Amino acid sequence: MSKRRRVVIAVVVPVVIAVTLWYTVLRDDHSDVVLASGTVEATEADLGFQAPGRIAGITVREGDRVAAGQELARLDRSELVARRRAAEAQAEAARAMLTELESGFRAEEVAQGRAALRGAQQRVNDTRRDLERTQRLFEGGAVSEQMLDNAETAYELAMADYESVQEALQILETGPRQERIAAQRAALAQAEATVAQIDAALDFAVIRAPFAGLITVRHREPGETVAAGAPVLTLMNPDDRWVRIYVRADEVGRIDIGHPAAITGDAYPDRTYEGRVVFIANEAEFTPRNVQTTEERVKLVYRVKVQIIGDPGFDLKPGLAADVRLDTRGD
Repeated sequence: MSKRRRVVIAVVVPVVIAVTLWYTVLRDDHSDVVLASGTVEATEADLGFQAPGRIAGITVREGDRVAAGQELARLDRSELVARRRAAEAQAEAARAMLTELESGFRAEEVAQGRAALRGAQQRVNDTRRDLERTQRLFEGGAVSEQMLDNAETAYELAMADYESVQEALQILETGPRQERIAAQRAALAQAEATVAQIDAALDFAVIRAPFAGLITVRHREPGETVAAGAPVLTLMNPDDRWVRIYVRADEVGRIDIGHPAAITGDAYPDRTYEGRVVFIANEAEFTPRNVQTTEERVKLVYRVKVQIIGDPGFDLKPGLAADVRLDTRGD
């Protein structure tokens, strides 16, 4: 083999190897894989009271894991408790009165009413006889006109008393009017509504965990007075973490919702965690300045949310920088 031929081979072989590497590695990286970087984020909730007051106690500290519905903090509720006792007593009184009205009067009360009517009737009869006798005596000149007037007045008073006792007996025999029962029912409903309102205020004075998670910030301490809605605790959901990335407009068409992803974090570069695309923005935007170089900032990108589903050890913590690899060779 001549020297010139050996030189050509020596030049061509490296070129062929380089081209092969470009097709198998570099071309594969750019054509079959979407790479992006972002920051780990998580669902967080700032928890506060729905009513103002003084904090009586906080049962958790930063780093504590809590269950959904667990009580985390409580306001001083002594005044509310006293108000509830008073409202409950009023409701019980209104309930007892309604029961009495709906049940009607007792037989003993009806019997007393009938006896009172008989007595009133007897007084009417007596005063009528007195009036008739006084009239005869007056006509005979035996009594004065004043005595006649007194007899007439006594008879009229007896008749008025008889009519009053008769109406009272009628009420005892027929029971209370439906309008009075309806009014008492309304009074009971109002008293029960007051109790329910105070119960709601008591519930507003307690913070409960809306979901299972991790306490990340304790903003306040017992004894402090807080306004309604002021953050007292911050709760994070470690089971709802994701990496927010930005994908170029010419690459976003190669991924879709549910697309699998491989995630690596700066804290553990030798570990790979499973992920899944759960959100792709409908509108493009300019790349945020803190994501890519100045040259890349002018490009349109789509915001993509990649949920972390393969990190039971909680290695990927919120705020940690992470890289996302989306393999599109099977698409």
